[in-house]
Amino acid sequence: MLKETNRGIWEDEATRRDFKPVSPSAIRKFGLDVENIREVESLEELRKNPPNIIIAEAKKSFKFIQNFFKNQELKKRVKYVMGLGVYQQLQYGGSGGKLKLLVPSNVKFSNVYRPYLGQPLQDGESVLVFRTGGIGDLLFIQPNLIYLKEKYPNCIIRFACGPQYQSMVETWDCVDEVLDLPFAFSALQNSTYHVLFEGVIERCRQAHFDNAYNLFSTWMGLNLPDELLIPKQDAKPELVDFCLEKLAEWGLKEKDFILMQLRASSPIRTPRHEFWLKIINELNSRGHKVLLTDNPRQTDKVDAFINLCDKPEMVFNFCKHSDTIAHSIALTKLAKAVIATDSAMNHIAASLGVNVFGIYGPFPGDIRLKTYGKLASWVDASRECGPCFIHGQLPCQHAVGGYSPCYDELIETDQKLKKVIDKFEGLLEL
Repeated sequence: MLKETNRGIWEDEATRRDFKPVSPSAIRKFGLDVENIREVESLEELRKNPPNIIIAEAKKSFKFIQNFFKNQELKKRVKYVMGLGVYQQLQYGGSGGKLKLLVPSNVKFSNVYRPYLGQPLQDGESVLVFRTGGIGDLLFIQPNLIYLKEKYPNCIIRFACGPQYQSMVETWDCVDEVLDLPFAFSALQNSTYHVLFEGVIERCRQAHFDNAYNLFSTWMGLNLPDELLIPKQDAKPELVDFCLEKLAEWGLKEKDFILMQLRASSPIRTPRHEFWLKIINELNSRGHKVLLTDNPRQTDKVDAFINLCDKPEMVFNFCKHSDTIAHSIALTKLAKAVIATDSAMNHIAASLGVNVFGIYGPFPGDIRLKTYGKLASWVDASRECGPCFIHGQLPCQHAVGGYSPCYDELIETDQKLKKVIDKFEGLLEL
């Protein structure tokens, strides 16, 4: 019988706090050091540490829901590869510690890990790529896979990621097979090489100075030049048609609007609503129509926000139509430009050849957008405590109402606000 968890995983910080931590003894059984979460200076130093990836075995078959998106099943006596944090959330299946569903496997990840470091790939050899991060992280990887597939067309590339991102990855010609995370240990065994990026951004100080695309390419041993480090994808034609129909209902057409997303996946990279009101009001005053997108659960919040705008008739809410990442990609293709904080929309835009204007606070814009060349421009907030380079789901320690205050510096006077929008309009003129 399948045991079902009582909630989804990874959807919010409150849920994360309900899960029991992994015990030090379990960490040692996985072949990890309890101190193996420290920050390191460089990629070279990071390579010396065992990745915080583990292999666990399911004691019982059970299901769980990831990010409200998809029912996944782990089967009894099957070994699975996952991050230590995922094991923490799944080990009791959301049962509050009453029924343990996962246990450490007798196989340690460090003993079977075969890292890909730029080795030539023979016909039929395979590379298994996996990353627990979001859309931006996956797009940081993609140019390297395009390069490998062009150089070694008969190699096999498997890509494991969260199911909420698979509608994007499944359209990439450079990927032969898309897997769920967590994935079965057999996929690891059956792959010639493995590529994982655990800690490359989160625990490496080199990420404070080097662009993410450069870092990921260096980590894979490829060191591709910037001109090859622009992701490339296209929208599904049927979803483009769907978006055009919805736009027509508002009297909008292709390249007739600026697409914006008001929040990033973490609160520390999210400006407060008052910040966005000033940005959008200034854009509207200059004749720009704005389309807002997010997942459907944000529809009512975005409607309430639009009602606060000076010209709500020039601001439109697409949230309820954004069922998948593929819908957002199709919508982005139709925009004349994207404006967003440090979030996935920036990288989706660049992958489609659409201009992107980034709003950056905790991170400087060049370590995210530099490789996009003339496609991208950005503004960096200036604050004594920044850039702080903080990742994760906890808000900034200086947060006001949960939102990072560093962004406020960019719009604290009308002159500064106009300077931001002037720079954005300069991007459109290139």
